[in-house]
Amino acid sequence: MKKVLGVMLAMAMTLTLFAGCGGEKDKPADGETKKAEAGESKDSGDDGEKAGSSEGGEITLAFVGPQTGDNAEYGKSMKVAIQIAIDEWNEKGGVNGQQIKLVDYDDANTSEQAASVAQKIVGDDSISAVIGHFSSGVAMTASEVYEESGIAYISGSAAHVDLTKIGDCIYRNNAVYATDANTMLQIVQYLGLKKIGILNPNSDAGVAVTTEIQNMMDAYGDKYDAELVLAELYEDGTVDFSATVSKFEEAGVECVYSSGAYAQTAPFIKQYREKNKDVQFIMSAACFSQEFLELAGADAEGVVLGTSFFYESSDEVVKAFSEKFNAAYGSNPSTFCGQVYDATYAILYAIEKGGSADRAAILENLPSTDFQGVTGKITFDEEGNCPKQQVLLKVEGGKYVEIPGVLKSQTDYEKELGVQ
Repeated sequence: MKKVLGVMLAMAMTLTLFAGCGGEKDKPADGETKKAEAGESKDSGDDGEKAGSSEGGEITLAFVGPQTGDNAEYGKSMKVAIQIAIDEWNEKGGVNGQQIKLVDYDDANTSEQAASVAQKIVGDDSISAVIGHFSSGVAMTASEVYEESGIAYISGSAAHVDLTKIGDCIYRNNAVYATDANTMLQIVQYLGLKKIGILNPNSDAGVAVTTEIQNMMDAYGDKYDAELVLAELYEDGTVDFSATVSKFEEAGVECVYSSGAYAQTAPFIKQYREKNKDVQFIMSAACFSQEFLELAGADAEGVVLGTSFFYESSDEVVKAFSEKFNAAYGSNPSTFCGQVYDATYAILYAIEKGGSADRAAILENLPSTDFQGVTGKITFDEEGNCPKQQVLLKVEGGKYVEIPGVLKSQTDYEKELGVQ
Protein backbone atom coordinates (compact mmCIF):
# COMPACT_ATOMS: atom_id res chain seq x y z
CA MET A 1 0.00 0.00 0.00
CA LYS A 2 1.03 3.59 -0.56
CA LYS A 3 3.21 4.96 2.27
CA VAL A 4 4.22 1.54 3.65
CA LEU A 5 7.41 1.22 1.61
CA GLY A 6 8.59 4.67 2.60
CA VAL A 7 8.02 3.91 6.27
CA MET A 8 10.05 0.71 6.03
CA LEU A 9 12.92 2.45 4.30
CA ALA A 10 12.89 5.30 6.79
CA MET A 11 12.85 2.87 9.70
CA ALA A 12 15.87 1.10 8.28
CA MET A 13 17.71 4.42 8.37
CA THR A 14 16.66 5.25 11.93
CA LEU A 15 19.33 5.49 14.63
CA THR A 16 17.29 6.83 17.54
CA LEU A 17 13.73 6.47 18.82
CA PHE A 18 12.17 8.44 21.64
CA ALA A 19 9.72 7.30 24.21
CA GLY A 20 6.75 9.51 25.03
CA CYS A 21 3.14 9.52 25.99
CA GLY A 22 0.50 10.00 23.30
CA GLY A 23 -2.19 12.59 23.72
CA GLU A 24 -5.69 13.10 22.57
CA LYS A 25 -6.16 15.25 19.46
CA ASP A 26 -7.69 18.62 20.07
CA LYS A 27 -8.33 21.77 18.13
CA PRO A 28 -5.69 24.48 17.97
CA ALA A 29 -5.46 26.19 21.34
CA ASP A 30 -5.92 29.89 21.84
CA GLY A 31 -2.90 31.93 22.86
CA GLU A 32 -0.88 34.87 21.79
CA THR A 33 1.94 34.56 19.30
CA LYS A 34 5.17 36.38 18.74
CA LYS A 35 4.51 39.80 17.24
CA ALA A 36 7.54 39.62 15.05
CA GLU A 37 8.41 37.76 11.91
CA ALA A 38 8.30 34.13 12.97
CA GLY A 39 10.95 31.46 12.71
CA GLU A 40 14.58 31.03 13.59
CA SER A 41 17.21 31.28 10.87
CA LYS A 42 19.23 28.11 10.52
CA ASP A 43 22.94 28.35 9.81
CA SER A 44 23.32 25.84 7.02
CA GLY A 45 26.83 25.06 8.15
CA ASP A 46 25.87 23.89 11.65
CA ASP A 47 26.36 20.25 12.55
CA GLY A 48 22.98 18.57 13.13
CA GLU A 49 21.88 16.49 16.06
CA LYS A 50 19.39 13.67 16.23
CA ALA A 51 15.75 14.71 16.11
CA GLY A 52 14.51 15.60 19.57
CA SER A 53 17.90 15.08 21.21
CA SER A 54 19.13 18.69 21.08
CA GLU A 55 19.70 20.75 24.21
CA GLY A 56 16.49 21.15 26.18
CA GLY A 57 14.87 18.19 24.43
CA GLU A 58 13.56 20.31 21.56
CA ILE A 59 11.84 19.02 18.45
CA THR A 60 12.91 20.83 15.29
CA LEU A 61 10.78 21.38 12.20
CA ALA A 62 12.07 23.04 9.02
CA PHE A 63 10.25 25.50 6.81
CA VAL A 64 11.51 26.21 3.28
CA GLY A 65 10.04 28.90 1.05
CA PRO A 66 10.83 32.01 -0.97
CA GLN A 67 11.97 34.77 1.35
CA THR A 68 13.69 36.74 -1.40
CA GLY A 69 12.56 37.47 -4.96
CA ASP A 70 9.13 38.15 -6.47
CA ASN A 71 7.42 35.49 -4.37
CA ALA A 72 9.01 36.39 -1.04
CA GLU A 73 5.72 37.52 0.50
CA TYR A 74 4.36 33.99 0.19
CA GLY A 75 7.31 32.51 2.04
CA LYS A 76 7.41 35.13 4.77
CA SER A 77 3.71 34.86 5.51
CA MET A 78 3.69 31.06 5.52
CA LYS A 79 6.57 31.04 8.00
CA VAL A 80 4.50 33.20 10.36
CA ALA A 81 1.56 30.78 10.10
CA ILE A 82 3.76 27.81 10.96
CA GLN A 83 5.22 29.64 13.94
CA ILE A 84 1.72 30.37 15.24
CA ALA A 85 0.93 26.65 15.20
CA ILE A 86 4.20 25.88 17.01
CA ASP A 87 3.55 28.60 19.59
CA GLU A 88 0.13 27.11 20.32
CA TRP A 89 1.61 23.69 21.00
CA ASN A 90 4.47 25.11 23.07
CA GLU A 91 2.06 27.14 25.19
CA LYS A 92 0.22 23.96 26.20
CA GLY A 93 3.44 22.11 27.02
CA GLY A 94 4.80 21.11 23.65
CA VAL A 95 4.39 17.62 22.27
CA ASN A 96 5.13 14.65 24.52
CA GLY A 97 6.77 17.07 26.95
CA GLN A 98 9.17 18.50 24.38
CA GLN A 99 9.15 22.06 23.08
CA ILE A 100 9.14 22.67 19.33
CA LYS A 101 11.31 25.10 17.41
CA LEU A 102 11.25 26.21 13.79
CA VAL A 103 14.26 26.68 11.55
CA ASP A 104 13.79 28.30 8.16
CA TYR A 105 15.55 28.34 4.82
CA ASP A 106 15.16 30.52 1.74
CA ASP A 107 14.84 28.67 -1.57
CA ALA A 108 14.09 31.89 -3.56
CA ASN A 109 11.46 29.78 -5.37
CA THR A 110 14.13 28.24 -7.61
CA SER A 111 14.75 24.55 -8.13
CA GLU A 112 18.52 24.98 -7.92
CA GLN A 113 18.42 26.61 -4.50
CA ALA A 114 15.70 24.25 -3.28
CA ALA A 115 17.83 21.21 -4.12
CA SER A 116 20.78 22.66 -2.22
CA VAL A 117 18.64 23.54 0.80
CA ALA A 118 17.01 20.11 0.81
CA GLN A 119 20.41 18.46 0.98
CA LYS A 120 21.34 20.61 4.00
CA ILE A 121 18.09 19.73 5.74
CA VAL A 122 18.32 15.97 5.31
CA GLY A 123 21.92 16.11 6.47
CA ASP A 124 20.89 17.74 9.74
CA ASP A 125 19.60 14.91 11.93
CA SER A 126 18.05 17.34 14.40
CA ILE A 127 15.33 18.17 11.87
CA SER A 128 12.32 15.88 12.16
CA ALA A 129 10.14 16.98 9.22
CA VAL A 130 9.82 19.65 6.51
CA ILE A 131 7.01 22.02 5.49
CA GLY A 132 6.91 24.42 2.58
CA HIS A 133 8.35 25.13 -0.89
CA PHE A 134 5.94 27.35 -2.78
CA SER A 135 5.67 26.34 -6.43
CA SER A 136 5.24 22.84 -7.85
CA GLY A 137 8.46 22.58 -9.85
CA VAL A 138 10.55 23.71 -6.89
CA ALA A 139 8.72 21.38 -4.50
CA MET A 140 9.13 18.42 -6.83
CA THR A 141 12.87 18.96 -7.12
CA ALA A 142 13.31 19.09 -3.34
CA SER A 143 10.94 16.17 -2.80
CA GLU A 144 13.29 13.82 -4.62
CA VAL A 145 15.88 14.55 -1.92
CA TYR A 146 13.40 14.17 0.95
CA GLU A 147 12.09 10.89 -0.42
CA GLU A 148 15.54 9.39 -0.85
CA SER A 149 16.48 10.39 2.69
CA GLY A 150 13.29 9.22 4.41
CA ILE A 151 12.06 12.49 5.93
CA ALA A 152 8.41 13.56 5.90
CA TYR A 153 7.59 16.59 3.79
CA ILE A 154 4.23 18.39 3.53
CA SER A 155 3.47 21.08 0.97
CA GLY A 156 0.83 23.72 1.54
CA SER A 157 0.79 25.18 -1.97
CA ALA A 158 2.31 22.96 -4.69
CA ALA A 159 -0.59 21.67 -6.80
CA HIS A 160 1.02 19.54 -9.52
CA VAL A 161 -0.64 16.12 -9.49
CA ASP A 162 2.72 14.32 -9.71
CA LEU A 163 4.15 15.79 -6.49
CA THR A 164 2.90 13.12 -4.06
CA LYS A 165 3.59 10.39 -6.63
CA ILE A 166 7.30 10.95 -6.01
CA GLY A 167 7.09 8.67 -3.02
CA ASP A 168 5.88 7.70 0.40
CA CYS A 169 7.49 10.59 2.30
CA ILE A 170 5.69 13.29 0.29
CA TYR A 171 2.38 14.77 1.43
CA ARG A 172 0.26 17.75 0.46
CA ASN A 173 -2.35 19.87 2.25
CA ASN A 174 -3.65 21.89 -0.68
CA ALA A 175 -5.86 21.41 -3.72
CA VAL A 176 -4.42 19.68 -6.79
CA TYR A 177 -4.78 21.15 -10.27
CA ALA A 178 -7.78 18.96 -11.03
CA THR A 179 -9.64 20.68 -8.18
CA ASP A 180 -8.53 24.12 -9.38
CA ALA A 181 -9.57 23.33 -12.96
CA ASN A 182 -12.97 22.06 -11.89
CA THR A 183 -13.49 25.10 -9.65
CA MET A 184 -12.70 27.42 -12.57
CA LEU A 185 -15.17 25.64 -14.84
CA GLN A 186 -17.88 25.83 -12.17
CA ILE A 187 -17.28 29.57 -11.80
CA VAL A 188 -17.51 30.11 -15.57
CA GLN A 189 -20.82 28.26 -15.65
CA TYR A 190 -22.12 30.15 -12.62
CA LEU A 191 -21.30 33.48 -14.30
CA GLY A 192 -22.91 32.39 -17.57
CA LEU A 193 -19.76 32.96 -19.66
CA LYS A 194 -19.00 31.10 -22.89
CA LYS A 195 -15.54 32.05 -24.19
CA ILE A 196 -12.59 31.28 -21.93
CA GLY A 197 -9.01 32.51 -22.16
CA ILE A 198 -6.17 31.15 -20.02
CA LEU A 199 -2.92 32.86 -19.00
CA ASN A 200 -0.54 30.65 -17.05
CA PRO A 201 3.20 30.62 -16.26
CA ASN A 202 5.42 28.84 -18.76
CA SER A 203 6.38 26.09 -16.35
CA ASP A 204 5.52 22.45 -15.75
CA ALA A 205 2.82 23.63 -13.35
CA GLY A 206 1.38 26.21 -15.76
CA VAL A 207 1.24 23.71 -18.60
CA ALA A 208 -0.24 21.06 -16.30
CA VAL A 209 -3.18 23.16 -15.13
CA THR A 210 -3.91 24.30 -18.70
CA THR A 211 -3.90 20.69 -19.87
CA GLU A 212 -6.12 19.68 -16.94
CA ILE A 213 -8.72 22.29 -17.90
CA GLN A 214 -8.74 21.21 -21.53
CA ASN A 215 -8.96 17.51 -20.66
CA MET A 216 -11.83 18.18 -18.28
CA MET A 217 -13.72 20.17 -20.88
CA ASP A 218 -13.19 17.39 -23.43
CA ALA A 219 -14.46 14.81 -20.94
CA TYR A 220 -17.56 16.89 -20.19
CA GLY A 221 -18.30 17.26 -23.90
CA ASP A 222 -21.62 18.88 -24.74
CA LYS A 223 -22.62 18.74 -21.08
CA TYR A 224 -20.47 21.85 -20.67
CA ASP A 225 -21.14 24.56 -23.24
CA ALA A 226 -18.31 27.07 -22.67
CA GLU A 227 -15.24 26.81 -24.89
CA LEU A 228 -11.54 27.45 -24.44
CA VAL A 229 -10.69 29.86 -27.23
CA LEU A 230 -7.12 30.83 -26.34
CA ALA A 231 -4.44 29.63 -23.90
CA GLU A 232 -1.26 31.68 -23.43
CA LEU A 233 1.90 31.16 -21.36
CA TYR A 234 4.18 33.86 -19.96
CA GLU A 235 7.79 33.76 -18.83
CA ASP A 236 8.78 34.41 -15.23
CA GLY A 237 9.51 38.10 -14.68
CA THR A 238 7.24 39.34 -17.49
CA VAL A 239 6.01 42.89 -16.89
CA ASP A 240 4.61 43.86 -20.30
CA PHE A 241 1.48 41.92 -21.23
CA SER A 242 0.26 44.23 -24.00
CA ALA A 243 0.76 41.67 -26.80
CA THR A 244 -1.06 39.01 -24.79
CA VAL A 245 -3.93 41.37 -24.02
CA SER A 246 -4.29 42.10 -27.73
CA LYS A 247 -4.48 38.38 -28.53
CA PHE A 248 -7.23 37.85 -25.97
CA GLU A 249 -9.15 40.84 -27.29
CA GLU A 250 -8.89 39.61 -30.88
CA ALA A 251 -10.12 36.18 -29.79
CA GLY A 252 -13.16 37.75 -28.12
CA VAL A 253 -12.69 36.08 -24.73
CA GLU A 254 -15.26 36.91 -22.04
CA CYS A 255 -13.15 35.75 -19.13
CA VAL A 256 -9.52 34.99 -18.40
CA TYR A 257 -8.30 32.43 -15.89
CA SER A 258 -4.81 32.48 -14.39
CA SER A 259 -3.09 30.27 -11.82
CA GLY A 260 -0.13 32.65 -11.64
CA ALA A 261 1.22 34.47 -8.60
CA TYR A 262 0.02 38.00 -7.85
CA ALA A 263 3.33 39.61 -8.92
CA GLN A 264 2.45 38.81 -12.55
CA THR A 265 -1.35 38.59 -12.54
CA ALA A 266 -1.90 42.00 -10.96
CA PRO A 267 0.05 43.88 -13.70
CA PHE A 268 -1.70 41.79 -16.35
CA ILE A 269 -5.13 42.70 -14.99
CA LYS A 270 -4.24 46.41 -14.82
CA GLN A 271 -2.99 46.40 -18.41
CA TYR A 272 -6.05 44.49 -19.61
CA ARG A 273 -8.45 46.89 -17.88
CA GLU A 274 -6.95 49.75 -19.89
CA LYS A 275 -8.42 48.13 -23.01
CA ASN A 276 -11.47 46.34 -21.65
CA LYS A 277 -13.18 47.13 -18.35
CA ASP A 278 -15.76 44.37 -18.74
CA VAL A 279 -13.68 41.22 -19.11
CA GLN A 280 -14.08 38.85 -16.15
CA PHE A 281 -10.96 37.64 -14.32
CA ILE A 282 -10.95 34.28 -12.54
CA MET A 283 -7.85 33.73 -10.43
CA SER A 284 -6.48 30.86 -8.36
CA ALA A 285 -5.86 30.96 -4.62
CA ALA A 286 -2.40 32.41 -5.41
CA CYS A 287 -4.19 35.77 -5.71
CA PHE A 288 -6.04 35.47 -2.42
CA SER A 289 -3.83 37.94 -0.57
CA GLN A 290 -3.69 41.52 0.56
CA GLU A 291 -0.66 42.02 -1.68
CA PHE A 292 -2.74 41.21 -4.76
CA LEU A 293 -5.39 43.75 -3.76
CA GLU A 294 -2.74 46.41 -3.21
CA LEU A 295 -0.92 45.72 -6.50
CA ALA A 296 -4.07 45.52 -8.63
CA GLY A 297 -5.79 48.42 -6.85
CA ALA A 298 -9.19 49.41 -8.22
CA ASP A 299 -8.68 47.02 -11.15
CA ALA A 300 -9.09 44.06 -8.78
CA GLU A 301 -12.77 44.90 -8.40
CA GLY A 302 -14.92 42.01 -9.57
CA VAL A 303 -12.13 39.43 -9.62
CA VAL A 304 -13.33 36.00 -8.44
CA LEU A 305 -11.44 32.97 -7.17
CA GLY A 306 -11.85 29.68 -5.36
CA THR A 307 -10.12 28.92 -2.07
CA SER A 308 -10.18 26.28 0.65
CA PHE A 309 -9.70 28.91 3.38
CA PHE A 310 -11.36 32.23 4.16
CA TYR A 311 -10.32 34.29 7.16
CA GLU A 312 -13.84 35.67 7.65
CA SER A 313 -15.31 32.22 8.18
CA SER A 314 -17.72 31.89 11.10
CA ASP A 315 -15.71 28.93 12.39
CA GLU A 316 -14.19 29.82 15.78
CA VAL A 317 -10.91 28.02 15.06
CA VAL A 318 -10.50 29.95 11.80
CA LYS A 319 -11.28 33.21 13.60
CA ALA A 320 -8.73 32.53 16.32
CA PHE A 321 -5.98 31.70 13.83
CA SER A 322 -6.80 34.72 11.66
CA GLU A 323 -6.69 37.08 14.63
CA LYS A 324 -3.30 35.77 15.72
CA PHE A 325 -1.92 35.96 12.21
CA ASN A 326 -3.16 39.53 11.73
CA ALA A 327 -1.60 40.56 15.04
CA ALA A 328 1.73 38.98 14.10
CA TYR A 329 1.91 39.97 10.42
CA GLY A 330 -0.34 42.97 10.00
CA SER A 331 -2.63 41.48 7.35
CA ASN A 332 -5.08 38.64 6.89
CA PRO A 333 -3.77 35.12 6.22
CA SER A 334 -3.86 33.65 2.72
CA THR A 335 -5.03 30.18 1.76
CA PHE A 336 -1.42 29.00 1.78
CA CYS A 337 -0.96 30.30 5.33
CA GLY A 338 -3.96 28.30 6.51
CA GLN A 339 -2.71 25.21 4.71
CA VAL A 340 0.81 25.24 6.19
CA TYR A 341 -0.69 25.96 9.63
CA ASP A 342 -2.73 22.77 9.32
CA ALA A 343 0.28 20.90 7.88
CA THR A 344 2.24 21.80 11.03
CA TYR A 345 -0.54 20.43 13.20
CA ALA A 346 -0.57 17.21 11.15
CA ILE A 347 3.14 16.64 11.81
CA LEU A 348 2.85 17.42 15.51
CA TYR A 349 -0.14 15.11 15.89
CA ALA A 350 1.90 12.35 14.21
CA ILE A 351 4.74 12.95 16.70
CA GLU A 352 2.29 12.92 19.57
CA LYS A 353 0.63 9.71 18.43
CA GLY A 354 3.90 7.87 17.89
CA GLY A 355 5.50 9.19 21.05
CA SER A 356 8.55 10.08 19.00
CA ALA A 357 9.97 12.86 16.81
CA ASP A 358 12.03 10.33 14.89
CA ARG A 359 11.63 10.67 11.14
CA ALA A 360 10.46 7.08 10.69
CA ALA A 361 7.89 7.39 13.48
CA ILE A 362 6.41 10.49 11.85
CA LEU A 363 6.11 8.68 8.52
CA GLU A 364 4.43 5.77 10.26
CA ASN A 365 1.74 7.97 11.83
CA LEU A 366 1.03 10.64 9.21
CA PRO A 367 -1.28 8.37 7.16
CA SER A 368 -3.72 8.15 10.10
CA THR A 369 -4.02 11.96 10.41
CA ASP A 370 -7.61 12.97 11.14
CA PHE A 371 -8.58 16.35 12.61
CA GLN A 372 -10.60 19.45 11.80
CA GLY A 373 -8.26 22.23 10.73
CA VAL A 374 -8.72 25.79 9.53
CA THR A 375 -8.78 24.51 5.93
CA GLY A 376 -11.31 21.76 6.56
CA LYS A 377 -10.99 18.12 7.53
CA ILE A 378 -7.36 17.06 7.42
CA THR A 379 -6.94 13.46 6.27
CA PHE A 380 -4.55 12.06 3.67
CA ASP A 381 -5.49 9.65 0.91
CA GLU A 382 -3.32 6.78 -0.31
CA GLU A 383 -1.17 9.15 -2.37
CA GLY A 384 -0.69 11.61 0.46
CA ASN A 385 -3.14 14.23 -0.79
CA CYS A 386 -5.72 16.00 1.37
CA PRO A 387 -9.00 16.57 -0.54
CA LYS A 388 -10.16 20.20 -0.46
CA GLN A 389 -13.60 21.76 -0.72
CA GLN A 390 -13.42 25.30 -2.07
CA VAL A 391 -15.56 28.40 -1.58
CA LEU A 392 -16.11 31.24 -4.05
CA LEU A 393 -14.77 34.71 -3.22
CA LYS A 394 -15.25 37.98 -5.08
CA VAL A 395 -13.46 41.30 -4.70
CA GLU A 396 -16.03 43.93 -3.77
CA GLY A 397 -15.21 47.35 -2.40
CA GLY A 398 -11.52 46.48 -2.21
CA LYS A 399 -12.00 43.36 -0.07
CA TYR A 400 -12.81 39.70 -0.49
CA VAL A 401 -16.39 38.60 0.17
CA GLU A 402 -17.76 35.09 0.08
CA ILE A 403 -20.48 34.02 -2.34
CA PRO A 404 -21.85 30.93 -0.54
CA GLY A 405 -23.49 27.87 -1.99
CA VAL A 406 -21.91 28.05 -5.45
CA LEU A 407 -18.97 25.65 -5.52
CA LYS A 408 -19.41 21.90 -5.21
CA SER A 409 -16.87 19.11 -4.94
CA GLN A 410 -15.62 17.80 -8.27
CA THR A 411 -17.49 14.55 -7.69
CA ASP A 412 -20.79 16.29 -6.96
CA TYR A 413 -20.37 18.66 -9.88
CA GLU A 414 -19.73 15.84 -12.32
CA LYS A 415 -22.76 13.99 -10.99
CA GLU A 416 -24.79 17.14 -11.61
CA LEU A 417 -23.53 17.28 -15.19
CA GLY A 418 -24.26 13.58 -15.62
CA VAL A 419 -20.76 12.71 -16.84
CA GLN A 420 -19.84 10.03 -14.27
